[in-house]
Amino acid sequence: MSDLRLHGAAAPGPGRFVLYWMQATMRAHHNAALDHAITVADGLGVPILVYHGLRRDHAWASARFHTFLLQGVVDLQRELATRDIGYVFWLDRPGGPPSPLVTLASQAALVVTDYAPAFVHPRQVAGLRKRVRTPVVAVDSAAIVPIRYHDRAHATARGIRTVLMAALAQNLAPPADRSPKNRSRVDPGVEPVVVTEKGIPDLVAAAGVDPSVPPAAMTGGSTAGRARLKAFLEDGLPRYEAERSDPNAGAESRLSPWLHFGHLSPWDVVLPTRQHEKFLDEVLVWRELGLNFCSFDVNYDRYEATPPWAAAQLAAHEGDPRPALFDRATLEEGRTGEPLWDAAMRFYRRDGWMHNALRMLWGKAVVQWTRTAPEAFALLVELNNRWALDGRDPSSWMNIHWVFGKFDRPFYRRPIYGTVRYMSLRTARDKFDVDAVVRASRRAIVVWDERS
Repeated sequence: MSDLRLHGAAAPGPGRFVLYWMQATMRAHHNAALDHAITVADGLGVPILVYHGLRRDHAWASARFHTFLLQGVVDLQRELATRDIGYVFWLDRPGGPPSPLVTLASQAALVVTDYAPAFVHPRQVAGLRKRVRTPVVAVDSAAIVPIRYHDRAHATARGIRTVLMAALAQNLAPPADRSPKNRSRVDPGVEPVVVTEKGIPDLVAAAGVDPSVPPAAMTGGSTAGRARLKAFLEDGLPRYEAERSDPNAGAESRLSPWLHFGHLSPWDVVLPTRQHEKFLDEVLVWRELGLNFCSFDVNYDRYEATPPWAAAQLAAHEGDPRPALFDRATLEEGRTGEPLWDAAMRFYRRDGWMHNALRMLWGKAVVQWTRTAPEAFALLVELNNRWALDGRDPSSWMNIHWVFGKFDRPFYRRPIYGTVRYMSLRTARDKFDVDAVVRASRRAIVVWDERS
């Protein structure tokens, strides 16, 4: 494993096992953190234990995300068992037993966890380091080209593209999927939660998370993610370059939820698609630009990351008349009266996913329906992170900031937007069949069970 994947360096201490604290890379394959933990454990001659906890107190926790994550646990249980790797899953429930993480970490020679630059992960790693004397290291499984390969934030996709392409060949080999040499069982001191597909609704209910965001149409887990990838390679990829911008064509990959939760690895997707330039631009260049952004900019989740030129333009036009002002409830319920925008919001609410061509239009429109750009930013964060399966992801933060001029350039001056890029819901009819999109958004939910 490249040293650039390692965040934090510390020699293992005394301990009975190596603990892999799984947070963001929720898979048993192509997992650099798991591979590193096995390597260290083999060197020490001790077993490895995987701890995986699902908390209920983080922002936007809901039945949607818990269901998708628990579907992934079904796969993890089976896949880790086939490699003789001990696995303990803990589910946070009101009145339930506390997390055994600190106790397990205190007994370990080393704690290995996932490097993830956004959401709760950096704070959680810092919190554990304060509570235990055991060294804690994080390993990057999120990027093809290690995030630490970059020495600065890149301002544009064009800027990072050259760097990524120069480093791509030497980083195409995925992490090994090895079994540990010492296969002794570690007693975790708690009764692990065993997850079955049939038992997931009861576990979600027991967790007490927000039930008003129900499970989405997609099925979580590596099995479903691989099935979706296979379908895309066979049908969508050959048409991707020509039809990717049409929401009705079905040429998009729809892989972002599985990539976000780590159920698929970036190697799963890049290796079979690397000869397709347009798709590689999305899955490598734009995705890793988002990881770079969240790693280098402490304001990645705040409006303050807006480029000064764009912030100045948007502020200068705050007094411009708005076509309408909508509150959060009107937006969230898709009641603006703009058929295409309301359809896009219905896709989020129903499927937990939205075509990228719609996401751009969806985000840009909110700027003109709010009094200020910071207000629009806050609304987009809440709507996206509450409903999208791939919300809270570095790519999501990048996409939201793109609405406000990040990673972009000035365009012709317009009311409200100034020289920040404007996109029109009305002229979308010149690009694709808007009426077909609206009809599709109103159909009864069709579960995309990619396992079948």
